[in-house]
Amino acid sequence: MAQKPPTIAYIAQMLPNLHATFIYREIFALQKIGFDVVTLSVHRPNPKALSAEARPLVERTAYITPIRWGPFAAAHLEFLLKKPGVYLSTLAFLLSRPGESAHNRLRTLMHFMGAVFLAAQVQDRKPAHIHAHFSFNAATIALVMGRLLGITFSFTAHNNFFTDRVVLKEKLREAKFIVAISEFSRDFLLNLLPDDESLPEKFHIVHCGVSPVAFAPPPRREPNSPPLVFSVAHFTERKGFHILIEACRILQQRNVPFECIIAGDGAQRPLLEKMIADYQLRDVVRLPGAVFQENLRDYLNRADIFALPCVVAQNGDMDGVPVALMEAMAMEIPTISTTVSGIPELIDDGRHGLLVPPQDPAAVADAIERLLADETLRLKLGRAARQKIVNDFNVDKSAAQIADLFRQLFAEPSSER
Repeated sequence: MAQKPPTIAYIAQMLPNLHATFIYREIFALQKIGFDVVTLSVHRPNPKALSAEARPLVERTAYITPIRWGPFAAAHLEFLLKKPGVYLSTLAFLLSRPGESAHNRLRTLMHFMGAVFLAAQVQDRKPAHIHAHFSFNAATIALVMGRLLGITFSFTAHNNFFTDRVVLKEKLREAKFIVAISEFSRDFLLNLLPDDESLPEKFHIVHCGVSPVAFAPPPRREPNSPPLVFSVAHFTERKGFHILIEACRILQQRNVPFECIIAGDGAQRPLLEKMIADYQLRDVVRLPGAVFQENLRDYLNRADIFALPCVVAQNGDMDGVPVALMEAMAMEIPTISTTVSGIPELIDDGRHGLLVPPQDPAAVADAIERLLADETLRLKLGRAARQKIVNDFNVDKSAAQIADLFRQLFAEPSSER
């Protein structure tokens, strides 16, 4: 780049995070291009719970928690004295939004308090813009920091807005631009403010992506006996692992030989363990626990099929476009998923993988059995899937799109920002 671009601040709820690898990979890709990125986070992760590739980021990131009360109080006193109008008006703005519950008003108060602290921590780096990942707490903090520091903010909207919309309309109105990870997500958010004629032009669809180099297929896959069905994700209802275990029960009843490994951990683990025990699946279904990125490729190298039968949870929660599917597809593993949310934008049924209706264990079992019986189809889908990732869900291409948005922003006259 001919001229070093201005500094950008990036904020997320927990950075880095084993379950949100796409955020730090985007940051690394931007830094590779030449951007100066300051990283901020609400919570500090346990380094032992991170993949090796992410651990160096911990020491370079400013965290709100655990709170250091002296600097925390000093930051509030500084901005209250230096910018009393902005400080007080922003606080009043957040706490007076109509339609918010008492719980959400308390949350926004906490977000405001944390934002003031982070603004004090980062002001010497003179960021020209702040970008948040996820539309709830990180985006609220970005809004506050933008006002305090006199800079613009933007955010990437992932899946959480289906169930958590704390001051979301205000963030949609005030953000300089908004990144949606799918057309489905963009259309959902646009419907929240149907009368805002300026909102559509703020949206840019930028897919989360993975590295086709880091997730390249092995030169040769050794055949498994029995065949291996693999999946990995955080154990939440929306991932549909209970549906996958139901499908495994059906396959066992059909006397189909297979092994299923579901890697990850989370709140649904006791339920999944009980289902495996009740259905007498312990010989064919295993839950090895959380898997770091440096070990994930070992499982993916072995897998014959990748299955992630996502569902809409009872509270309305659902995935956006799961990165786990992208990682498997990049490695030419034939994938099975569902028609939930933005997944059909990643997988064209019958071309890049197989899609089935959500909440349909029999359809999942049928898809697995179909792929196990047809090696030619597995190879065809796997190759097409990798090409889809290379073309459309490539982290370097996604970072280049984000970089272009930042360049366009910095090219605007300051009065317009």
